[in-house]
Amino acid sequence: MTSTSEHGADAGNGPPAEVGEPDQAAPQQAPGGARALDPAELDRICLYNLLSTCADMIYFKDRDSRFIKASRSAAEFTGAASPEDMLGKSVRDYFTPEHVSAAFETEQQIMRTGVAVNDVEEPHLRPHTGDEETLSASKQPLRDFDGRIIGTFGISRDITARKMAERELIARTAELDRVGRELRTLIDTSPDPMSRFDRNLRCTYANPAALKISGMARRELLGRTLEEMGQEPEEFVQGWDDTLRHVLATGESAEREFGVMLAGTYRFLHTRFVPEIDDDGEVLSVLAVSRDLTERRRIEEALAEQAVRDPLTGLANRTLLVSRIRQAIELGTARRAGLAVLFLDLDRFKLINDSLGHAAGDELLAAVADRLREAVRRGDLVARFGGDEFVILCEDVERHEAAEIAERINRCLVRPFSCAGKAIHVRSSIGIAMAEDDEADVDALLRDADAAMYQVKAAGGVTGGYRFFEPAAHELAVARIDLEHDLRLAVERGEFELVYQPVLSLSGGRIVGAEALIRWHHPVRGLLAPSEFIGVAEETHLIIPIGRWVIEEACRQLAEWNAQPGLDGGRPLMLSVNVSNRQLAHDPALVAEVTGAIAKHGVAAEQICLEVTETAVHEASGEVRWALAELSRIGVQIALDDYGTGYSSLGHLREIPVNALKIDRVFIEGLTRHRGDDAIVVAVITLAHALGMHVVAEGVESWQQRDRLRELGCDYVQGHLFARPLRVAQFEDLVRGRIELPAEPSVR
Repeated sequence: MTSTSEHGADAGNGPPAEVGEPDQAAPQQAPGGARALDPAELDRICLYNLLSTCADMIYFKDRDSRFIKASRSAAEFTGAASPEDMLGKSVRDYFTPEHVSAAFETEQQIMRTGVAVNDVEEPHLRPHTGDEETLSASKQPLRDFDGRIIGTFGISRDITARKMAERELIARTAELDRVGRELRTLIDTSPDPMSRFDRNLRCTYANPAALKISGMARRELLGRTLEEMGQEPEEFVQGWDDTLRHVLATGESAEREFGVMLAGTYRFLHTRFVPEIDDDGEVLSVLAVSRDLTERRRIEEALAEQAVRDPLTGLANRTLLVSRIRQAIELGTARRAGLAVLFLDLDRFKLINDSLGHAAGDELLAAVADRLREAVRRGDLVARFGGDEFVILCEDVERHEAAEIAERINRCLVRPFSCAGKAIHVRSSIGIAMAEDDEADVDALLRDADAAMYQVKAAGGVTGGYRFFEPAAHELAVARIDLEHDLRLAVERGEFELVYQPVLSLSGGRIVGAEALIRWHHPVRGLLAPSEFIGVAEETHLIIPIGRWVIEEACRQLAEWNAQPGLDGGRPLMLSVNVSNRQLAHDPALVAEVTGAIAKHGVAAEQICLEVTETAVHEASGEVRWALAELSRIGVQIALDDYGTGYSSLGHLREIPVNALKIDRVFIEGLTRHRGDDAIVVAVITLAHALGMHVVAEGVESWQQRDRLRELGCDYVQGHLFARPLRVAQFEDLVRGRIELPAEPSVR
């Protein structure tokens, strides 16, 4: 190809007279008028003007492709000083080898064939510029007057700007095509239904998603209105068409939500109506873009349902329960037909959780929920209030009907449940609160039913029970709250005291130790026995800090007695401390606390005896068994309290390091009067001795009981026959003999 530089180079050759000023020998113009020019002179003038002013590059070359004449524009393009400077030179002097080779080959071909080359695009490569350049060149064979080819001549035009514009146009067109294809792909593959409606409300376009959701073929949609399509319901069609008319009239976008049955499925659509406007600002059509929110709406409804449902049992949760009770009160249900709230608590549920694990406990709760659904009436609301507590809301119910529902619930729980591969028996305590007027209050109803339930629980029983709320129950509940508050303050203020009940040896009658018992110096009610506050302490877990104080105080007192010379002949005393079931199961630092108190006060571990109930041993987890074993290893004595009243099992005596069995006072009371009690005491003493344990009988109140226990080989006794729980000074006086034990009557 021939570059612009080539063509420009051709224009540089030729005598100066031909490319410079007109020949001075030419005829001059006569005064007063112009003279006629001869043809040769006219040719030179025309050629001069052509080569000097033409914007296109003109050049002539000989047969060796050397410039013999060139235009000024050619010189400027090649960078030559002037057209004359180009004469005798070739494209090699101005362009890169790649272009030189192409130009030379083209020119040689023209001279061989005599055939011109027209409008050839030549990308020129000039060494001294990095700009993009493109020329459109036309080259002809150069002939003399005899027709012989003596070289070539050409005209080149710089079309760089045009080519760049063409490329940009092509690129833009390609981009538009690409965008169009992508847009079409997006529309065709979009999950959102899209459709277009003209000014007559007829559908003119529907993408595949719109066809799919409508369940119609394209021919059934295009050219029709929704009414002509047979779309239902009428309010949907009316709402859709009214929105189209609004957008067509105002040119403003609009958004609507519709619920409609499409292809047999109820759909919830959010649709945006977008006006399509022409150059004159007139709305030609409306594009309807819908988002199918059906699944999201289902999820939202499911989440809303979950928000008022207990995830474990599927029952209503507290939020829904409270809402339903409030709604029933506001609708006057209580005034018209009566309203009952049944508050149900599973007794001893914690035992199942601790012994079989929380998974078994969850399984049991779900099974209980299923039975409660079956026991109540249609329309009654069963809710899980929390933990193992359930509440049943009964509307349109009288007092006797509420009682019947409670009885059905208790009966439905009698059959054993199968959880974790075991048959589990549960019973419930049910409190019932009735609302019989519109003045009822949700919180008061729940509170009163809860208070009545606690009365049932406190009354005991083995088959479950129920009780209606009475005002006295509320007073008890308030008193319990006050007691809990005072008890928390008592822990902070140190309002407790230990008293000591002596333990005597039956063989020698001497005092061998004592059982430490707690008392509370209540600032208003005076001295309180454990029965008045330990239950609350257990429920609130305050028993843990209280139990820690008892162990610390017992070791301190024991160290003080050890330091007193002559106390009971110098023989070390044994001190027994009760350990609560909850303290044993929920205080992971129990071993550290006991060993720390022993070390701190310097007492022998063998002087401390921890009394645990048989129920606590039955329910003991692996951690509790480890704790008891660890305490026994360091020398602490373990006594099994109230033996025979709980879950008696010889397996407990094998698995737990027990040093002593304590016979409960209930058996001692009937020892000389009931054959069965006598047999139980005999069995316990025999069993203990066979296992290398000693026996302590508590609650001894008569000399006949003492004598019978001695006959049976009991080791130690305690009870009011010998002494009531004593304060420290009284106990010390008793041990030293300053106060005598009761004398045995000479005649009985």
